Amino acid sequence: MANLFPLFLKLEGRHCLVVGGGSIAVQKLDGLLSAGAEVHVVAPEADERIRQLVPDGQLRWSRREFRPSDLLGSVLVVAATGDPILNQAVFHEAQSRGVLCNAVDEPPHCNFYYPAVVRRGDLQIAISTAGHSPALAQRIRKDLERQFDARLGDWLVWLGNVRRLFFSRRIDPSHRRTVLHRIASQEVYERFAAARGRKEAGQ
Repeated sequence: MANLFPLFLKLEGRHCLVVGGGSIAVQKLDGLLSAGAEVHVVAPEADERIRQLVPDGQLRWSRREFRPSDLLGSVLVVAATGDPILNQAVFHEAQSRGVLCNAVDEPPHCNFYYPAVVRRGDLQIAISTAGHSPALAQRIRKDLERQFDARLGDWLVWLGNVRRLFFSRRIDPSHRRTVLHRIASQEVYERFAAARGRKEAGQ
């Protein structure tokens, strides 16, 4: 198999289809919704979590079986029915229409995989094993969560503000690059975290 291409995809305002309404489908919803995707769930029955999101307008639910026409306008589809035969049918329909598909727990029927993700504010670290061992990806995620604490997200916001400030001024590009790399060091982070800790403690 060719190497996977790693990327972070902007889904805001884009149509995404989820086929299936059970607990497996629910597990895949949060990431799509938090990315601002327009989610369409197709399933004869739906988990309470899905039912709760419909009145709020966070997603659309069609209470019926999957139809190939459901793929029209979708940039990706998640087949999460729990039925391998139906998942494969969704995958093959998606392939014929050029729509990226993830058939949950069926690596041969996936154009993309859900990585294990560490989130610290706007910082995201994604881990993939190309479907070989999700368990290993989860173990690495837990290791990274211990390594990178919650203040890293606040530090990233600070780094972004400094970067914007530097780009708004006429500074030699070489000097700017050197400084921006220097302030992204572990030493600067430790000083930032210590100062934030003192502030939170009211010192």
